[in-house]
Amino acid sequence: MKIGRAELWTLFTSAASMLLVAQVVFFSEAKAQEYSTSPAELSKSPAPKGPTPKAPTPKAPSSKLKGKARRSDENASAAAPTLNIAGFLDQVAKGNDAYKAAEMNRKAAENYSDEGSLVLAPTLFASATVGSDGKPSPFSSFGFRYTSVDTDVYQAGVSKLFSNGIRTSFSYLAQDTYYVGLPNASKYYEARPMIEATIPLWRNFWGKETMGNVDAARLGALAKSAVANRDAKAALVDAESAYWRLALSREALKVSEGAVERARATSQWSGRREKLALSDRSENLQSTAQLKSRELDLLTAQDDERAARLTFNSSRGVNSDKVDEQLEVLNADLIARWELPNRTQSRPDIEMMRLQAETAEAAARAAKERSRPTLEVFGAYAFNTPQRGTQGDAIADSWKRDLPTSQYGVRLNMPLDFSEMKKAQEGWAAEARASRTLVGRRLFEQERDWNDVVSRFQMAKERVRLYEDLENSQKEKLEYERTRQKSGRSTLKQVIDFETDFQNTQFARIRSLADILNLNTQMKLYGVAYAPSASGADAAVSNE
Repeated sequence: MKIGRAELWTLFTSAASMLLVAQVVFFSEAKAQEYSTSPAELSKSPAPKGPTPKAPTPKAPSSKLKGKARRSDENASAAAPTLNIAGFLDQVAKGNDAYKAAEMNRKAAENYSDEGSLVLAPTLFASATVGSDGKPSPFSSFGFRYTSVDTDVYQAGVSKLFSNGIRTSFSYLAQDTYYVGLPNASKYYEARPMIEATIPLWRNFWGKETMGNVDAARLGALAKSAVANRDAKAALVDAESAYWRLALSREALKVSEGAVERARATSQWSGRREKLALSDRSENLQSTAQLKSRELDLLTAQDDERAARLTFNSSRGVNSDKVDEQLEVLNADLIARWELPNRTQSRPDIEMMRLQAETAEAAARAAKERSRPTLEVFGAYAFNTPQRGTQGDAIADSWKRDLPTSQYGVRLNMPLDFSEMKKAQEGWAAEARASRTLVGRRLFEQERDWNDVVSRFQMAKERVRLYEDLENSQKEKLEYERTRQKSGRSTLKQVIDFETDFQNTQFARIRSLADILNLNTQMKLYGVAYAPSASGADAAVSNE
């Protein structure tokens, strides 16, 4: 059978067409494989550490990324300094005005916490009186007439209130007297050292009221100091949360960027296949919808990362959303080495409530004593000087014991409304009991919360490990399904579903890291402090 030129030409053109189609298909498959790199490798690629460009509305990445620009971003990220959590908290302590004000208030309250005990300190008293009495002499009928009596009195001494309620004083008095208008009269002088004491027998017995007032003032100031300490530690805890929020927001942004890249590669691949009539248009529409969804997720991640940068800088007193530093990165291996910490102190809010309750209890004790009747024994003893012509002689003779003056007695001051007095005492006693009950409740809640945090911390460590294992499994599942899809044994929809599962697992792992970091900051309120290292070294535990 003879084959003519026309048949040969037709056969040749058909073979050439088939070869051309095969080359196009081969090229499409190669490009698809190029963009379907291992999801783990894409998710672990360096993410830009600096802030995203400012714009009124965040924009999705352009459809074409230039290699030169990408390399420039990676170099800039590598050159950025690393700011660890300790360095950041040091910046917060220096730049956060709320923290600095809280620290100043704490120190101020500690400084005046002993102000109430000034009532127990020895007190110096002194007085000088110049007087003149012009009333008629009662002895004028006996020829003892004068126009006035001029008296100058000078007194100084030291008094002391003891914690048992006893008050004592020692004083020295010097007095000059002159009868003006009395014939042949001259000024004469007296001097008198004297000691006095007052002992309470009912109200303020054994210093209950005195020490109640002293303790209430001291504990009230310490409660203010505890409030300021709570505010200072809250500022540091919030700052640490802001640090880890930014670190995890950057990681979430990196995950979203990787998802967009993979979705874009899939969309481009399915678009080429549709043009070559190698797949149905529905696959291209499905991959395009996936790309739009991933770009929307990326916009959300960009906005979250920008907000995290703003909070991060606000914590250290910087009014900007630009953060050039790289932050520490946590992983399951590092967290697994964290040991269960020991508690070294009470929470600041519990310490504050305890001091406030003790302040109320001390004030109640003092108030209860104030409603009691006053019954006290008092006494005074003094040496006297006979009238001397000079002040020196009076002072010299003032220490002689031949002319002493003594005075002793009892004083009683009692309200007559006994029912109201009893009700007041019962009320103050009930308030003291309520304060003690409140302290017990707060301590119970502290123990309950600590045990809860410890249990959640242990579970969170395990959850982080499981999520990392799950992420690896999802990655392997996705890669295998891509291989099946290339050989025609799976569908694009199945690959997209597996891609979604992988991305959701990545975000879940990041959330699990956020959970354990939140528990970590809560533990620091009990005096526990971790120092996780980005290099993967063992986590050190220190006490604040």
